[in-house]
Amino acid sequence: MKKNSYIFIVLVLVAVSVKAQDFDFAKNQIKVWELAKQRTVEVAKAMPESKYSYSPTSDVKSFGQQIIHIANSMLSMHTRFILGENYSGREKDASTMTKQQIINDLETAFDTVINDMKTLSDAALKTTGKSHGAFPLTKWQSLLFMRDHITNHRAKTVLYLRLNNITPPRYGFN
Repeated sequence: MKKNSYIFIVLVLVAVSVKAQDFDFAKNQIKVWELAKQRTVEVAKAMPESKYSYSPTSDVKSFGQQIIHIANSMLSMHTRFILGENYSGREKDASTMTKQQIINDLETAFDTVINDMKTLSDAALKTTGKSHGAFPLTKWQSLLFMRDHITNHRAKTVLYLRLNNITPPRYGFN
């Protein structure tokens, strides 16, 4: 009986170990990225077009430029750190664009990253992409770094909304 118990425990541990290795990081991150897209687009839509040039001080990006920066940097980091290619794009000047053009660029950038994530295996995500400057990151770490960057700039745009007495979209986990 004791021998059967040990065999059972070993089999359970092996099964749990095998299951833990089959996590599929990209698949699990897609929902998080889709939520990030939804939240960021909602913030972009909340600001009236007449306020897209608003900047709390002269030395920081305008609201519109913050949104364009999110879109451009997402494409730049995705191209360099995930695809391992050179990025030739440049950040557009938001002052020459309409609100809808800016939102379209934002949605396109999110869609590009999300659609590519659907093709990435855990093995590919464990490889190191191009360096982020000081140190190299794996591709899955780069995706987290990218989300952190998006969150940083989205938080700034939420502040811009509040400084204009605009209630930002509800933030929470439903």
